Amino acid sequence: MPSVDPVIGNGASTVSSSINLIKTIIGAGLLSMPLAYSTDGSIFGTFIILVAAITSGFGLVLQALVSKFAPVGNATFYNLCQITYPQLSVIFDIAIAIQCFGCAVSYLVLIGDLMPTIVTYIPHVAEKHHRLFWLVASTIATVPLSFLKNLDSLKYTSILGLVAVAYLTLFVVGHWFANDIPRNGIISYWPSSTTAVFSTFSIIVFAFTGHQNMFSIINEARDKSIGKLVSLINFAIVLAALLFIIVGLTGYLTFGANVSGNIILMYPANWATTLGRFCIVFMVLFSFPLMLHPARISVNNVYFAAKKKFIQVEERVNETTQLLQPDTSVQNENENDPELQMKEVVVPFPRETFIAITITLLVVGYFLAITVKSFAFILAIVGATGSTSISFILPGLFGYKLIGSEVDASKAEKAVKYLSLSLTVWGVIVMFVCLYSSLAL
Repeated sequence: MPSVDPVIGNGASTVSSSINLIKTIIGAGLLSMPLAYSTDGSIFGTFIILVAAITSGFGLVLQALVSKFAPVGNATFYNLCQITYPQLSVIFDIAIAIQCFGCAVSYLVLIGDLMPTIVTYIPHVAEKHHRLFWLVASTIATVPLSFLKNLDSLKYTSILGLVAVAYLTLFVVGHWFANDIPRNGIISYWPSSTTAVFSTFSIIVFAFTGHQNMFSIINEARDKSIGKLVSLINFAIVLAALLFIIVGLTGYLTFGANVSGNIILMYPANWATTLGRFCIVFMVLFSFPLMLHPARISVNNVYFAAKKKFIQVEERVNETTQLLQPDTSVQNENENDPELQMKEVVVPFPRETFIAITITLLVVGYFLAITVKSFAFILAIVGATGSTSISFILPGLFGYKLIGSEVDASKAEKAVKYLSLSLTVWGVIVMFVCLYSSLAL
């Protein structure tokens, strides 16, 4: 296994990295936790959250471990696929791009749907155009933030997003303590049926998805030591699990089985509730660039692979191709050199390409948000495949291929190797369960 000594230099601090990872994980899914509890029951729902936290956390740890096999500062899903399963790299990047981009667009849809309920009057704007107005207005924040190249540049907006998360948490918990909401639904400890569990299973499992930005966090981190990265991951996962359990339980105990998918919308209209709705908008507004970031990287990887393939085909059919080919023995030696192999998979990202892809994603994203009223079904299908690939299947495959395969591998490394395979199997199970719940329920 490559050296795991710390690589410390210029880059993001541990605090900055933690903030961005926590904000990537904690999104709109927080507000759906009470609904998950209403189908799973208070005890089994908590158990599922803990299982999701452990498996997702292990996936993040595997990303930290396998990042040492990629060039320093250039760990991506594409690069590691090129080292391990090159034939699948483009397929997985397409899935990642669609999943992250679809999630980003869903945030825009939520902004367009929620803001007209908060601000009901806009001078000189007809009511039927309120949704369009707020979508256009959101570009004031999303466009500049989307052109920031590094995640570390988004740490301040992530802090604002976490402040919104803190308010929403205190809002839900405060109403439960105050006991000022009449409950009209029963409370159960266990799920009423297996079908009910399937219907909200994906909410809990996907709530911990922060893997799409983990490699970027590792690449930008000032201290890339395994110990520091694992501590960062543990802190983020534990905090997220606590918030999911607290909001889920208190929201469920407040409204019972009649709780809806967005709990904030169930509270009586007053200034505190209005502020809570504003916090949702802030939370998803600042989550948008965090989702666009990995989507842009994956699109660039696919573009690079397609461009590379086109150039190779062009060279093969070029009549001016050299008759005397290079010495194949030198090529074979290069193929056996891991360091040279790693250098070959560093994907360039020129500024012109960065700008072009960002503009394209923004234009297409806003076009879909404005014109498509509901694509929840498509998003559910993409999420079932894309999220499980990012969170479980790919980290597990990387870990199984790269960790503990050496002759002198320790028992701990071999244990991690087979635990990685177990994570991949878990990912496949999650994928089928979520696809079943999307198609059949």
